[in-house]
Amino acid sequence: MNIGERLADLRILNKRTLKEQSAIFGVSLNTVYRWEHNLTMPRKTSLMKIAAFYEVPYEWLINGNKEEGGEGENAYAYPENNNEQQLLRMYRELSKNSKYKIIGYIERIYIEDVNKTVAKA
Repeated sequence: MNIGERLADLRILNKRTLKEQSAIFGVSLNTVYRWEHNLTMPRKTSLMKIAAFYEVPYEWLINGNKEEGGEGENAYAYPENNNEQQLLRMYRELSKNSKYKIIGYIERIYIEDVNKTVAKA
């Protein structure tokens, strides 16, 4: 998989259009199209913005290498291979009230799990 395919996969898997992508990164629609079709290479600053926005390592974005302990080239692009990243993205889009509810729910589950672990010991 080349950089253009990784960029397209990230965009599509995150349900973004070419137009949205161009607005997010401050480039023209044509520029995003040319990146995804390997007609031009994004500048380093653009690649860094993309990596930060999609929460993927810069190294993976430019050459497909995952950091040590990885599970293959596509592990960062596909949400099923990276559930924590997907959860964080969804969490960030929630209202403040919904975030408090989720934190409370997670705390209750955590306490239950800890108590079960202690009871077994």
